Amino acid sequence: MRKSGPGHSHNSITDCDCLKQRSFCGLCSVTQEQLHTMFVLGLITCVVLRAFSAQAKVVHSFDECGWFFYRHTEPSGMDQNAKKICQMLENRGFYYASLYSVHHKIPLYSAYTLDPRCSSSHGRPKDWRLEPQGTMRNQAISSDYSGTGYDRGHLNPNSFQSDDGRTATFTLTNAAPMDARFNRVHWKSWESTLRSSLLKQLVMDRGLATAYIVTGTVPDPNVRIPQRGTSEEPERVSVPSHIWTAVCYKHFIQ
Repeated sequence: MRKSGPGHSHNSITDCDCLKQRSFCGLCSVTQEQLHTMFVLGLITCVVLRAFSAQAKVVHSFDECGWFFYRHTEPSGMDQNAKKICQMLENRGFYYASLYSVHHKIPLYSAYTLDPRCSSSHGRPKDWRLEPQGTMRNQAISSDYSGTGYDRGHLNPNSFQSDDGRTATFTLTNAAPMDARFNRVHWKSWESTLRSSLLKQLVMDRGLATAYIVTGTVPDPNVRIPQRGTSEEPERVSVPSHIWTAVCYKHFIQ
């Protein structure tokens, strides 16, 4: 366990020998507290809503977009009432999968693969998408985050994708409240380190591999936004106590 917060260098990341292997699975977990105190467990690790057509296809099983999971196997032990979503963008196919809790109004996880064409230098879309109410009821909305000190934190990071896949990550069914400093400094640094390590390995393997990634949340039952007294509809969205990431890197030959 390593403590990370103000006064602690966020550039010092635990070395992971497993990232040098051709096939590996890894898990990290990060806890965020209200006063910017975070603990890292394991290996490593306002905006206007736009009205264009964004479709989250709610499915009974992930068979339709199961290729985002290693061996088409989704995580077990999750909330059975959560909604399974194959994430779409204007009917252009599926870009990743999410398990969304309508009770907590945050995703429990998003499953995705690293796009080797991704670039951290590309600009971010300015707009977040809200899924049609006929598709996903009781979801979080942008105003739930306003003035709370929490960012809309990506689970499937836009920097891991390219082109339309990048735009498809900007949906509130792929976002959970993250403390602003945690999201913009610490979590961003760990995402960058993981991304760089995986891209380097993909280059070494000449693209003959796939990095399967699942990033998820652990909802805190006692912390919700907006806070009471700040909104007509307070405490709609649960704040995660932990953010975790699991990685499986599969080489096609081995």
